[in-house]
Amino acid sequence: MTKPLISIIVSSFNNEKYLPKCLDHLINQTLSDIEIICIDDASSDNSLAVLQDYAKRDDRIQILTNDENCGLSIVRNRGLEVAKAPYIMFCDGDDYYNLDMCEKMYYAIDNHHADLAISEINVIYHARREMKISDDHYYTLKYHGQQTINRALYFNTDFSVDNKIFKKSLIDQYHIRFPERLHYEDAYFTPAYLYASHTIYYLNERLYNYVRHASSIMSDTWSNNSDNDFAIDHIYIFFQLFDFLEANQLLEKDQPLYWELFASYVKLAIEHSKTKSRIKEIRQKCAAFIEQHRDSYNQASDNTKEAIRYLVFSKFHISTTRIKGWILKLWPTYCLEIDNALRLQSLQLKHQRLLDELNQLIIQQKQK
Repeated sequence: MTKPLISIIVSSFNNEKYLPKCLDHLINQTLSDIEIICIDDASSDNSLAVLQDYAKRDDRIQILTNDENCGLSIVRNRGLEVAKAPYIMFCDGDDYYNLDMCEKMYYAIDNHHADLAISEINVIYHARREMKISDDHYYTLKYHGQQTINRALYFNTDFSVDNKIFKKSLIDQYHIRFPERLHYEDAYFTPAYLYASHTIYYLNERLYNYVRHASSIMSDTWSNNSDNDFAIDHIYIFFQLFDFLEANQLLEKDQPLYWELFASYVKLAIEHSKTKSRIKEIRQKCAAFIEQHRDSYNQASDNTKEAIRYLVFSKFHISTTRIKGWILKLWPTYCLEIDNALRLQSLQLKHQRLLDELNQLIIQQKQK
């Protein structure tokens, strides 16, 4: 095989049900100059056997295995270490690309000399369909074509890595890696990469197909199951992001932006935490972090500092996200009630119209 143009890092853990579709859509890409690096994270099902079967059919597939389950960050980091192509893409083993995704993403980043290219995500619901309104808003691109990276862009671009194509040269230059043993790893990797970048090309097509199912991390985030209380990881990844930016002299690029992002992720951590003790822990750790980096924190805007003070030091906090979650759950019932009310109103109008017509007929008969 000639040197590939794109290295696709495929993470697999107990995906045997979904892997065939994922791999079929990779080996049949319209851009054939790719390498497919599949890392099996100690699956207990037949995922590894599926990968091995496809590797026999296509020599572009390379398989790595973990002896124990290590998590998505370590899996992706292993893929980055062996990737040979100038561009990097990611795919989860239970999702799949459109057949022309690689070609379109390569054209977008290479022909426009961008640091990053991004497409939209098509969400396929095997669970949590009530999140569709939120998903549509989050994954729909707010920009089009080539854009210079600015502050507003950070807050209007999703941080998923699966719908993006990255330059390996930038990843290697700053040694950008996923934070290990933490959830929401994309929310570290993408902002770190953005800080190191200058331009993005937005490709307004749904090229990545994300299968949302009951066992996904985001489903756990929205659930009330206290056994899956990972929300605190939102602040841990932003603690690590600060260290990364400071070590690479990128923090000075925009310190107020960092604290604005920090505030939004403290909010996510608090609103999605399942217990009061966890919320208390988040606030304590954030207060200590702020004190440790007081000089940088003082460069945040007054509005950002006020938001952080409210989140970290206030005794009361109304979870707007949980309210939103309740609204989403009740939305189908609300829509049904509205629909029934409108139908009843329509029937009443028709009934009244028929009565009026009947009265007219009676009057006409009497006149005759």
